[in-house]
Amino acid sequence: MLEVRHLSKSYGGRQVLAPIGFCLPPGQCLGLAGSNGSGKSTLLRLLAQIQRPDSGDVLYEGRSVLGDRQFLRRRLGYVPQSAELAPELTVRQQLTLWQRACDLAGPLPGDILELLGLEELLPRPVRALSGGMAQRVSIAMALLSRPELLLMDEATAGLDRDYVPRLLDWLEDFTARGGSLIWCTHRREELDRLCGAVLHLEDGRLLPG
Repeated sequence: MLEVRHLSKSYGGRQVLAPIGFCLPPGQCLGLAGSNGSGKSTLLRLLAQIQRPDSGDVLYEGRSVLGDRQFLRRRLGYVPQSAELAPELTVRQQLTLWQRACDLAGPLPGDILELLGLEELLPRPVRALSGGMAQRVSIAMALLSRPELLLMDEATAGLDRDYVPRLLDWLEDFTARGGSLIWCTHRREELDRLCGAVLHLEDGRLLPG
């Protein structure tokens, strides 16, 4: 169970995310919807601890996980809105480096490479990838540790068309096996397909209903 308590964030004295709270049980997908600048990506960055909240707490299985590196590397996977990769590395080096950061040993998992069609891309430099290819690498990084909780920010935006249904099928199976997913998208059909509930944000605040 993921529990978010009164999480908030301001920049330069302007509140971009009002105190927000919700719970996400295992085996469920929670959607995030709202216009650009509504606070969706800020919320996901706080949950992924890319940024620190001004207030509030994040609990997983009843305990606070703010600052818990083991939780972040082994139990949580995060796909940012734009792929954050090192252009000087090859795809294999990028994935292997992240695997080591997660304290994982062994070869890169073949099922994830196959899911995202990365086998033939492994020797390519990241700087030579198209936007869709880079997004596939970014998604693979989130899946490497076999996380229990996934945070995905517009994961299908810019993704190569052939891989969108494959990813959605995989995510449906992920939640069916007990995984928890927070899915941020502007695509209504994806929210309808994946999400049991949807939070609507505007101006950093949850809309009622």
